Amino acid sequence: MSQNSDVLLPTTRYTRADFTALRAHLNRLPAHQISSLYYAEDDLEELGCSTPSALLARLEGLRDRLILRASEKNPNLAELLRSARQKQLWSAKVIDFLVQAAEDDMAVPRRQDTVSAWFKPRISQVLRGEQVRFLGELMAMIAVRGAGWWRPVPRIGAGKAARLEAWLAQHAASLGELQRQPLSVLSGELVLLSPDTSRLVPIERALLPSALDGHDGVNRNERFCQIAARNDYQAIEAYLTKFRHQEKTRRAYQKEIERFLLWCITVRKTALSSTLQGDCEAFKDFLRQIPAAWLGPRRPRSDPRWRPFVGPLSPASQRYAVQAIRFFFNWLVDVRYLGGNPWATVGDPAVARSILPLQIDKALSATLWDRLSENGGILDQLSHTDDDALRVRYQLRGATAKLSMSAQYRLVRAALLLIGDTGLRREEATYATRDKLKPLADTDGLWELDVLGKRNKWRTVFPSARAIRALQAHWADRGSDFSFAMAETPLLSPLSAPGTRTAALKHRDKAGQMRDQGFSGDGLYRVIKTALRRIAADDGLSLSDEERAHLRQAAPHALRHTFGTQAAAGEVPLDVIQKVLGHASLQTTTIYIQAEKQRSIAELGRFLIKTR
Repeated sequence: MSQNSDVLLPTTRYTRADFTALRAHLNRLPAHQISSLYYAEDDLEELGCSTPSALLARLEGLRDRLILRASEKNPNLAELLRSARQKQLWSAKVIDFLVQAAEDDMAVPRRQDTVSAWFKPRISQVLRGEQVRFLGELMAMIAVRGAGWWRPVPRIGAGKAARLEAWLAQHAASLGELQRQPLSVLSGELVLLSPDTSRLVPIERALLPSALDGHDGVNRNERFCQIAARNDYQAIEAYLTKFRHQEKTRRAYQKEIERFLLWCITVRKTALSSTLQGDCEAFKDFLRQIPAAWLGPRRPRSDPRWRPFVGPLSPASQRYAVQAIRFFFNWLVDVRYLGGNPWATVGDPAVARSILPLQIDKALSATLWDRLSENGGILDQLSHTDDDALRVRYQLRGATAKLSMSAQYRLVRAALLLIGDTGLRREEATYATRDKLKPLADTDGLWELDVLGKRNKWRTVFPSARAIRALQAHWADRGSDFSFAMAETPLLSPLSAPGTRTAALKHRDKAGQMRDQGFSGDGLYRVIKTALRRIAADDGLSLSDEERAHLRQAAPHALRHTFGTQAAAGEVPLDVIQKVLGHASLQTTTIYIQAEKQRSIAELGRFLIKTR
């Protein structure tokens, strides 16, 4: 049976007259008056609206499309717009908002348009299931995955994929050119894995032997599979593609699945899709006592000395590995790649439960946080120190010496205040954009920022006035206009790019100028870690040995915990802290109360010892 490759919604071309007529319709002007005021008779015939009811249907279609676009762009307005449509009560403010949205040319797609605005429901629903909400995200997925981008996507075959690509190419003028590149940039030679070799390589450099690639695994499902994966490698690739917008999650899952795949072939001598319950138990034993040949210091994945493990795994890490692999196998069963999950009856490794499940002890103390962040504090001082003085102070050499270190510290100050004053996660800070940040009405310097967090849920956080000032200074260093509130531009972006070709393509335009492309989660992590370690080692700063040790160990997530513990200490209601931090359970939030209690006991204990 030939595949139905019809993926696009029927295109309706709206005119400026339609936008003006929509305003009149929402103000309850009768259809016959609208037609006489805003349309010529020939225009109505050409539009197929020769009757008042046909014209109303056209205007209501435009209204619903605008509501869809506006709701997707600003989730905070979605309920207001749905309510207005249901009750047919349109305030002047809501009408102005819709008509302003209509000023965009509806006939021309934009990267920020939702897929549901252009594609048929069955297509947009499938793409949304793959966490593709906007046309720009679809183009990014195609660019990352290359020619076979559609294979892991259920119910998208070659015909539909070709139709989608042709439509994107047709609108290159407004969407930009459709790029393609391999899923993983291969560094170094490809290595054929086999039970007879002890050589271990990362998954992107591994070739699976045909006898063990899983194309005929004993656990393969005989029913129709929902992903176009012919072997275990392609099934892993399809699964990891689900997390392409969650860099940290994708990397964590890839690491565990990669280790299991290497073990299956080189140690167990079986295909991943042929593993049974006994194999799973054997892998648990392997995790408890990892052979020395599998261990080694962190190295680039292209380095021949790369190893799957840095060191022995703690019981908690063993438990996480088993749970991650079980979750992966559940998905393989759900998409009918496998017939059953051999991990279903395998228990998790035993782990002693911590008193504080979160590592909140890494939070900075209130005193240290104030020393870093307050006006005139450490970050403020470094941000206003002469660049030549900083070069001498830190003995900078080479490419680093050419950078403006004061501007780099202004970037770090903006990042630390954005995270530390709101409790954002690292990835949430990297994805935060200017169009989601706006001042709150009738408040003194308070702003709100909409962020997309875990479980694909939106929430609102409230950056401080000092965080906004730090962001404005950072934007000035970038040469960007912070006052342009509609820009879908990352709040944080690198000031320089490494000298590699990949970095240049990402961060520089054709003229070699830096672009506001934002950070990856790892990139922001490195910038913050480097700055904190440099501050810890700075003898010119009056820090105690304990504070220096804390800063050397601190990472971006410590700032989130800093916000949580200080909010709890400031007696902010728990339900408010929960909403701002985006915790699914209030029980998680109460941990900050316990941490503050333990800190108070420790401080009081030190005081009482001194008074003896």
